[in-house]
Order: sequence, then C-alpha cells, then structure tokens
Amino acid sequence: MTQEAPLPAAKAGRALRLPVIVCVIVGGASILLARQYKRPDPPAEPPAPGMRVGSDSVTLAATAPAWNVIKLGHPSPAEPHWSDAIPARVMFNEAHASRMGSPLAGRITAVMVERGQTVAAGAPVFTVSSPGLAELRSELAKTGLQRATARTNLERVQALVESGSLPAKELVTSKQEVAEAELAVKLAEQKLAALRVSGGADASFTVTAPRTGVVVEKTVSVGQLVDPSNAQLIAIADLSDVWVVADLFESDVGQVAPGTKAKVSVAGGDHDATVDQVSAVVDPDRHTVPVRLRLANPEGALRPNAYATIRFFDPTPVAVSLPSSAVMSDGAQSYVYCKEPTGALKRKNITVGSASGGNVPVLAGLTANDQVVLTGAILLDNQIQLDN
Repeated sequence: MTQEAPLPAAKAGRALRLPVIVCVIVGGASILLARQYKRPDPPAEPPAPGMRVGSDSVTLAATAPAWNVIKLGHPSPAEPHWSDAIPARVMFNEAHASRMGSPLAGRITAVMVERGQTVAAGAPVFTVSSPGLAELRSELAKTGLQRATARTNLERVQALVESGSLPAKELVTSKQEVAEAELAVKLAEQKLAALRVSGGADASFTVTAPRTGVVVEKTVSVGQLVDPSNAQLIAIADLSDVWVVADLFESDVGQVAPGTKAKVSVAGGDHDATVDQVSAVVDPDRHTVPVRLRLANPEGALRPNAYATIRFFDPTPVAVSLPSSAVMSDGAQSYVYCKEPTGALKRKNITVGSASGGNVPVLAGLTANDQVVLTGAILLDNQIQLDN
C-alpha cells in the first residue's frame, strides 16, 4: 500500500493555531457585547387599587381597600405630660452615712456586724490585732516615765537652789525639762484618743460604731490584713431618708432640673417627690446623667439597692397629643398624614415631645381641627417610598 507523505512541520503549526485565534476573537467579542448589555428595569409596581400616589401624599378613592386599615381622627386635647417610667434604684443618703476603716495596720480578729444589721452608736464593729497599738501604748508609758523623772529632778533642784547649793538658772532648766515631758505625754495620749476605739489586750483594739444606723456596706472579714488606707471597710447609714437615682441619657434630660415634679414607684407604693439634683457630669461608665430624688423613709420601708421607677413631669407647653401609631419619623423629622380639602392624605411635619403611655405630645405643627391618619400611616409611607 502507498503511504501518504506527512505534512511539513510549518503547515501543521499553522493548522493548530487557527482554531485558537478564532476562539480568542469570539471570546473577546462576547465580553465586549456583555459590557454593552443593559439589563432592563423591572416593571413598576402598580399602586394598590383606588390609590393615587404623589411625592408626599396619597389620594384614596372612596371604595379603596386601604380604608379597611386607615382610620382618621382629630388630635386629643393637651393634658399634663408625664414621662414614661424610667428605671431607678434606691440608695442610702451619703450625707447621713459614716464609713469606717482601721486606724492602724493589723489583722482582723473578729467582726461583730453583718450587712443590713441595725447598730447603736458605740457598739463594737470589728476587732484588730495590731503591733502599732502596742507601740503607741509603750510610747505613752515611756513618756509618762520621763515626766515622772523630770518632776522628781525638778523637786531636787528646787531644794538645792533654795539651800544655795545650786544657782537659780538650774531651776529654769529643770522646769523646761518638765514642760517638755508633759507635752510628750499629751501627744502620746492624743494619738491613742484619736483612734476612737475601745480597749483590749496590749496589741488589739475594737472599732466602734460612730452613729446609730444600718450597716449598708461591709467588705471586711476575719483574718483580713488592713491598714489606714482601708477607709471603707464598713459603712453605717441613717435610713430615715434615702436617695432614688435614675440614669438618663443626655438627650432625655430635657427640662428635668432641681425642683421638677416626679412620681416614684417603689416597694409597692407610689410617692410624690421633686428632683433634688441633676448631675453636671456624665457618668464615665454608663455615659448617662444621674438624676437624684430624696424621699423620707421614717419606717425604713425603702431599702437601699431596691428597684424603683420614676416618672418626671414635663412642663413644656403642649398643643395636642396623638397616639404613637400616628407619628412617623425619617430619623431627622417627625411627621403625620393630614387630610387636605382635596381629599389627599398629605405629609405634614410636626415637633413632638417624649412619648408617654402610648401617646406623643405635639409641641408645634398641628391643631385640634386637623384631621389626621391615626392608624395605617405606615401603609401610606411605604406606598410613597415604593413609587418615588
């Protein structure tokens, strides 16, 4: 059989490159056409039946199904405006509290009170074993001995001066030594008296309650090492009146100021009160403004750390009020939908106060004669956004 002669190498290479070139050209053309392709816009949603939508209004036909959701009405007359209940807490009055620590370094050997316990002034609170007390007592004994020696020496010198055995100037020196010894004893006695503790063994003392009250804080236990820097081991407070404190965000402080009326609910009862203090400093941990009220507590029913709520009276003049469902907001502006003489339900900007009890006080922008969409305003809002 006759065999065909093989193609030259150059012709074979050209035959292989031709399909590759064609593929590259076709691919490039496809990419170019794809870039120029523009997807058609989706078809616009038709408005609901019987509804004509404008840029800031909606007109409804009398038979439009939307009337099953939308209700019209007039704003309510203005009433005294109280804020919603704000969480608060009962605290003891710091002005009627005493904090105690150990006047000397040592170790706690006994604790006689517990948190919540009522104690009388002078009652033992805790006992400390301290080498420092022994040093103070030793110093007092030493100065007392020096005083006795100085007095004896003064009597001896005075007798010798009177007999002429010593010059008179020796008497002056002896009297000076006695005066210095007297002063040293007095200082040592004052150091011990400043401790304001009751006695014990040579190296121990007992800290006593400085006032009658309730132990509201306790951070001490037997065996604990203490020193004068631990000034808040025990706190005793008179609970005949207490503080109620709420933390408000800066934007919610508004017209709240000392003297503002408030209603406090705590321990199953309601109390009328007034604001005692609005902090001039923002709390660095909560980033809120503490607002403090003061309540009388003669029976001790209001316990520190108890949960409470506060409602503040807002004295801002209010025109009318609306249910919360009627008021819309775009984040920067509050608004409602009012019925125009043409029948259109048109957006109207208003100024509002803080909501309370499901109602929003309207400060400006609305009158009692306006006809407002009280429910279903969200439906109008959504339709305008879809069509614009």
